[in-house]
Amino acid sequence: MSGLEYAHVEGPPLDGLDPMIWIGDIPALGARHCPDRSAIVFADRGERMSYAAFDGRCNAFAALAQQRGLAPGDRVAYLGANSDLYYPVLIGAIRAGLVLVPINWRLAAPEIGFQLADSGTRLLICDPALSATATQALAGAGLSVPVISTEAVDGSGDESLRALLLRRAPALAAAQVMDQVILQLYTSGTTGKPKGVLISHGALSLARHAELRAPEFGHLGAGCISLSAMPNFHIGGMSWVLMGLVREGTVIITADPTAANMLKLIREHRVEHSWMVPTLIRALLEGVRGEQRPAPRMKGLFYGAMAMDESLLRAAMECFGCDFLQFFGMTENTGSATSLAPLDHDSARPHLLKSVGKPYPGMSLQIRGPDRKLLKAGEHGEIWVKSPTRMLGYWKQPEKTAEALVDGWYASGDGGYVDEQGFLYLTDRIKDMIVSGGENVYPVEVEEALRLHAAVLDAGVIGLPDAHWGEKLVAVVELRPGASASEAELRTHVRSRIAGYKCPKTIIFGSLPRTASGKVQRSLLRQRLLAAPSDSNSK
Repeated sequence: MSGLEYAHVEGPPLDGLDPMIWIGDIPALGARHCPDRSAIVFADRGERMSYAAFDGRCNAFAALAQQRGLAPGDRVAYLGANSDLYYPVLIGAIRAGLVLVPINWRLAAPEIGFQLADSGTRLLICDPALSATATQALAGAGLSVPVISTEAVDGSGDESLRALLLRRAPALAAAQVMDQVILQLYTSGTTGKPKGVLISHGALSLARHAELRAPEFGHLGAGCISLSAMPNFHIGGMSWVLMGLVREGTVIITADPTAANMLKLIREHRVEHSWMVPTLIRALLEGVRGEQRPAPRMKGLFYGAMAMDESLLRAAMECFGCDFLQFFGMTENTGSATSLAPLDHDSARPHLLKSVGKPYPGMSLQIRGPDRKLLKAGEHGEIWVKSPTRMLGYWKQPEKTAEALVDGWYASGDGGYVDEQGFLYLTDRIKDMIVSGGENVYPVEVEEALRLHAAVLDAGVIGLPDAHWGEKLVAVVELRPGASASEAELRTHVRSRIAGYKCPKTIIFGSLPRTASGKVQRSLLRQRLLAAPSDSNSK
């Protein structure tokens, strides 16, 4: 056999660990090397924070936490949209030995209350616009936790986080301890109640170190200018900002990911790189077409967090004319596990455009069957990852931790296969696989076929119980504004692209529930349809 026989792929060695740049030291290094350079530009307020100011604000937050009586290991929660304030809190917390709990600000009050209670949060930082939700969340969970507003409210400017971070404080170095827990990130809950993923200082630092050593990131060099609109509470959004800061670059941050704003910021700040989910890339592409002017030029457009249709990827590559790089990862791995390099976005090898690439430096992956045995190349199974950046475990859930972490490997629950050249291809979450009439159907394949129809904006496919088929395929389709399509038309369209048994038995037109990163939440979609009146599936 000319290529791999078994589905085991190893990334290049993670060499050159000395010196390793620790996340807690990034602002101090920037303050030493380029003190006046802008570290973070918060575009929504026109705020610029130099590396010297960044370092000072990290120290100010560490001092503030200590003054409030917080001890190493205590949890501080952050409930707020993207801003320049998040990163001084993150690194200040690391320097004080605290654990930051970033909370998805789109959640409902009971969901926020669960995370605050489950984590044992001792201090809550909250945007003024979310104060009512925070109050409701605390009350519902029976918690009494002090709250600091990020911005001034009703004359309380001196006590806002923005003002408090301007106070002078003695320099404080971060402890360089590999297993020091610094983040507790809650999973999106696509497979049940959210779990608190424990991320260490070593893991977050090694993840950035792996990117510094990977050749495909070569053009993202020192002093680069990048743009971030992905949520800071998500490991992808956070990692992207840190990727720029570890290179002593300037990161433009916005809480407004609309296409018009993104295009404006790219041009205004001469942005070189950005990371986006495919949903946003689609909107950006349509925004360029609507402007009827050439797309802004960047050096690289990075994407991930969900599958991207090949047709969308080709259109975006043609429109923006820059390097494209894809990430695949998960919170439990502190971000990315594989990447598809710019050189592999190759029209001469079109099959690679469906791949998520090969492992990062220092990481390995395998495809295993239900019995946990290694499969052969080309066989579909569960993706297992071995990595120095994997989580320490799930907070207060030893059984779930033992299920996920086995002999140094992380069982991801994601489905996929490896080809003979070692490229990874995703199928679906193992639990999302649908068995209909004895055939295995992966929703992502059906969704991709539906999205190729000109009228379809997005689609979510699930399996519902069926007396004849065991499970029947049901698709919920979001149409583009002003577009129309019939159920019969979409079925014909799908059958022209994939096997007939993969065609949805029922197609419903409506909205789709999504996670913060833009993934369709099939578990919520399934709950919604199961709870709906029985005749709803015929609409």
